[in-house]
Amino acid sequence: MSSVTFCLVILLSLGIALYSRRGHHHQGTRDFFVASGQFGGALLFFLAVGETYSIGTVLGFPAGTVSHGTAFVLWFLSYIVLAFPVGYFLNPRIWQAGQACNALTLADLFRHHVGSRAVEIAMALNAILFLLPFGDMQFVGLLTVLQGFGWQVPSILLTTLAAVMAFFWVALSGIRAPAYVSILKDVLMIVAVVAVGGAALLAMGHLPDPHQAGRAVGQDIADIRPTGRDEAFAMSTVILQSIGFCVAPQTVAFLFTGRSRRIVRRNQVLMPLYMLMFPFLYLVAEYARRSGMALPTPNDAFMTVSLALLPGWMDGLVAAACTLSALVVLAGMCLAIGSLVSHNLLHGLSDRQQRYGAQVVIALYLLFSVVSAAHASGVLVKLNTMYYFGVTQAAPGLFAILLARPVRPAALVAGLLAGDGLSVGLYLGGVDLGGINPGLVGLVANAAILWAGSYMPRRR
Repeated sequence: MSSVTFCLVILLSLGIALYSRRGHHHQGTRDFFVASGQFGGALLFFLAVGETYSIGTVLGFPAGTVSHGTAFVLWFLSYIVLAFPVGYFLNPRIWQAGQACNALTLADLFRHHVGSRAVEIAMALNAILFLLPFGDMQFVGLLTVLQGFGWQVPSILLTTLAAVMAFFWVALSGIRAPAYVSILKDVLMIVAVVAVGGAALLAMGHLPDPHQAGRAVGQDIADIRPTGRDEAFAMSTVILQSIGFCVAPQTVAFLFTGRSRRIVRRNQVLMPLYMLMFPFLYLVAEYARRSGMALPTPNDAFMTVSLALLPGWMDGLVAAACTLSALVVLAGMCLAIGSLVSHNLLHGLSDRQQRYGAQVVIALYLLFSVVSAAHASGVLVKLNTMYYFGVTQAAPGLFAILLARPVRPAALVAGLLAGDGLSVGLYLGGVDLGGINPGLVGLVANAAILWAGSYMPRRR
């Protein structure tokens, strides 16, 4: 029964993707990538939320909570909450800057305002490099969900079918397909999270007292206290990721789909409503821990609890919601990378060549993600960490542009390279920073180089 429910939802999503093409059979580049800036409040809201609350959230939050307890909950919720006021003031200004130059990508903003081809290429390459692991994360999460059913299907076949579906959406109607499917995805995601979390709450009433059970199954989540180092990491990560949340290349591109500055700002006011699902995800982690259920990996917590507590048809609905969450995000990543390559890296292409060139790039990106996901390991949060190191490095230059500050191209590129190199180098080298997130160290160095290089008087 679960398989029937799952397949029906996937077929429904395909029907919605086909519907999104209506009236847009002959798309130009601007319509393909940013819907010609025609999205109203509802579509922009669901598209932005669809990219924000992904399979990484649904699986990663319970996984991190089970593994790391209170410290994880602190930083995960805090950076999202802080991102809302940051986005309230920042996102309308980004939209307005994009309108001034008909921007399709983040790199377009730098090309227009800085006037440097080298800066445009540097920003495009930086965005592409750090978006690459995001595809892996969606496929790793997808496999976690689908393999939980016990289907005797090779993992490479499952990820390949998912990649074909994501490509079909994008090729069909560009950004419109994931935007329309996001409506179905968000409704199902909320139903799934509430259902699994609610079932976990009811089931916990039949478990032994947590203080007594703690001797048998380990510490209760509330008893895992963050150390000073944990708190330093949490706070520095909150600052880093709340900025990265708003300046990520795909997020900026989605803003350009909006019809007006007012719509962009209003969506930021409404987005905190989705925070209501986190108590239910916390309940899932709490039940998994208190019940002592065996988890193959922490990433399996959400689906394992669902399979243990919900009827079969509902498990199919939950799995379908998680699958659509992964595919919507994957389609958004595809469009972001495709536009950065065909529009920013390859100059001189016609409108049609840009669109078809992007489709070739998207196919290659999906192939890369399928292969690399087969060899990925670790929890989803680790993949997410490297992503934020890089995408946040665009912030110093972007802030300078929005504030109309003069920026030297050489200083901007130097700051970007220093920020990337320092963040990744400190992280991979395991350098002890007293708990400070290395990405924040790289961001500060980036900003300092940009400021010093741009305001240093020229030699005569």
